[in-house]
Amino acid sequence: MEKSNKLNKNLVCLLLAILIVCLYYLIDGFEMFRNDYLAANDLFGSNILLNGNPAFEEGYAALKYHIASLINLSLVLIPIVFVGLRFRISLKKKAPSEKTDVKWLISIARCVVGVMGFYYMLTLGTIFSHETFTEFYSFNLQYSFFRIVFSFAILACCLIDWPVFIKALKNLPVAHPWLYRALFIIGISVLSCCITEFQIGSKMKVISTMLLYNILYWLLLQLVIDLITPSVKIGAISSLTIAFLIGLINDIVYQFRGNYVMFGDLTVVRTAMEVAGNYVYKPGIWLFVAIALLIVGILVTILLKFPQDKKAKDKKSKVRELVIRGVTEAVLIAGIIVTFNTGVLYKHINGVGWDYNKNVTAVGYVPYFLSNMNAIGDIDCVGYSAQLAQRAIGTALAGSDTSDSEEYITPNIILIQNEAFSDLSVVYDIETDQDYMPFIHSLTENTCKGYLNMSVTGGPTANTEFEILTGSTLQFFPFGSVPYTQYIDHDLPSVVSMLESQQTPYHTVAYHSYYSTGYKRPGIYSYFGFDEMRFEDNFHEDFPKSDLVRNMVSDEADYRIVEQMYEQYREGSTDPWFCFNVTIQGHGGYTGHYDFEDKVTVTNFEATEAVNNYLTLMKISDTAFEGLIEYFSNVDEPTVIIMYGDHQPKFDEESVELLTSHPADYAPASLAHFYVPYVIWANYDIEEQDLMSPEYFDTLSTNYLVSYALDIAGVRLSDYDRYLLEVHNKVPAITAIGVWDSEGTYAGTAAESSEAETLKGLEFVQYNRIFDEENLLVEN
Repeated sequence: MEKSNKLNKNLVCLLLAILIVCLYYLIDGFEMFRNDYLAANDLFGSNILLNGNPAFEEGYAALKYHIASLINLSLVLIPIVFVGLRFRISLKKKAPSEKTDVKWLISIARCVVGVMGFYYMLTLGTIFSHETFTEFYSFNLQYSFFRIVFSFAILACCLIDWPVFIKALKNLPVAHPWLYRALFIIGISVLSCCITEFQIGSKMKVISTMLLYNILYWLLLQLVIDLITPSVKIGAISSLTIAFLIGLINDIVYQFRGNYVMFGDLTVVRTAMEVAGNYVYKPGIWLFVAIALLIVGILVTILLKFPQDKKAKDKKSKVRELVIRGVTEAVLIAGIIVTFNTGVLYKHINGVGWDYNKNVTAVGYVPYFLSNMNAIGDIDCVGYSAQLAQRAIGTALAGSDTSDSEEYITPNIILIQNEAFSDLSVVYDIETDQDYMPFIHSLTENTCKGYLNMSVTGGPTANTEFEILTGSTLQFFPFGSVPYTQYIDHDLPSVVSMLESQQTPYHTVAYHSYYSTGYKRPGIYSYFGFDEMRFEDNFHEDFPKSDLVRNMVSDEADYRIVEQMYEQYREGSTDPWFCFNVTIQGHGGYTGHYDFEDKVTVTNFEATEAVNNYLTLMKISDTAFEGLIEYFSNVDEPTVIIMYGDHQPKFDEESVELLTSHPADYAPASLAHFYVPYVIWANYDIEEQDLMSPEYFDTLSTNYLVSYALDIAGVRLSDYDRYLLEVHNKVPAITAIGVWDSEGTYAGTAAESSEAETLKGLEFVQYNRIFDEENLLVEN
């Protein structure tokens, strides 16, 4: 009878809690629905039920957002109100004594304070304010969730009869062991979610729409572990530890590279570890907050006691329990797999946006990571066929001269990808005590130079490499993918195979003055068809200290190796020579103190040491490039040198904050980070162009560079290279972050561009070259 009364009392309190929350929604939500949903749909319009109506679509999207907010808020508010009602204080006078009267007055005062605090917190006004619920705090503002929760929590705290509540908590493990266990798991899940998000940078911005999903993953993790082991504490400690490590790793990677870790990055872990020593990690306040939460969670887990269920000792019961646990585990895992593949597990969010840092802070790290993981699997080219790819090439080249009547030359070609080489003046308003690219700025004779549109900033290097060597664009790959480590597992047509198919075949060499393990380069270079490759796996032993800058091979030493390889090859052959060289001197990690002989210093504001270090490295690279040009100026054979930066640098947070306070006016800040210089130089007569000014931004992207440069150099191009140049005339720049047409108009994707049809053809041709081995159409 007593249990029945408790159950009825709990049900009544639960129903009252739901009613109170619903009443709150009626007050707070009616204007929101009227303004955001009904008004957008033109309630009395004739087209309200037509899905094609833009107003309907806008209203429907608003409705889905608000429903998600309602669900998340309800899950928090209903328990708070329920506890407040279930363990409320009594306002009845039990005796006419003075002592009892004092208690009664205190209870009345607590209720008044609770109501006033509730009202004040909701309105953020004074107790005389009448702005009740007018801003719809629970739905539209970033911190509204906390304000609503705190408002109800203040009221509940003032209403709760604490001695009764504490007594109930003490009896909970014995009276309701399963509820006790469930509340503990949910609490650890919330704590794990906070530990991850606080470190990553979302700071719980996701709470209005994706709170449920962000907690769900930690809940599932604990359930899976709990089914394997009978101890709920193992799952809790595992969840807390994994959450902390995920947050810490992302915090470190974000400082080093400027991006959070996505699924594609897991394939380049070894490369990341190799260069990690070049950076200095600076822990912030949120790391210590996460550590504090981790310690609290682990201590609570250790100190709490969970009553053991009475278990039968016979073998049949043990077997039955194992079967039940196994079946439940299998069903749970199967459910996770199904919901992951269908997108339900992460609410169908788009995991391939080009600014995934922003997306992570909007929806939470784990759901976005899972969405990205599912999105960057197989490449699906909608509508593709080999015939359509062939038609795209034929249409673009129709009417052009494909004969070999024109005279071509076969110069030596040196293609240099200079690590993090860029011009910060395109992003920031910077003045220095000396020019940090004096030689490149002075180059005019037989030189073409300008700025490239890149697909990446801060890394990864391999993605720029891929676009350069294959003439492909990452616009048609899921954003965040790394083709070198994810998609290339067979021979591919490239600039290497094109040069080796010349009438006098080139001898092709790949040289990287760093470890060979990065981005699976040895295997990738073999797929591209390089005749030989060289890496510096023992550069600390093989190079004197004078050849190292910041403990890495300098550009000067790198170029000297290139010159030596050329001389050695010339001793035994007269065939044309091609070298693809990836430098390392400018690699990230600029915060240390280095004794540079001629340091570049910013003069129009007090820059950080990291910024001055970086600019000095650019000056050292410029000087080394001058030495390389001087060497090949004295070579009798025709030689062309193409040099470009692989991406702009990634600075520490202090430097970024300082630099962003001094922006340049040349381009939108979100795009300016994707420009790097390029130089095409020859020791014979070629077209001369100086395009290093803002008016020529967005006129050349990475995928076109080699075709563009070799055309200027007078090399015989393949059909694919000529096709790229035809596309370039209509679409001067195409990268992972957007497309620029011949009028300079920007579009975020190829489908949104004014040249969508041309780009669809390019997508078909690129898919054919990379993925359709059986029907490869364009042979170099």
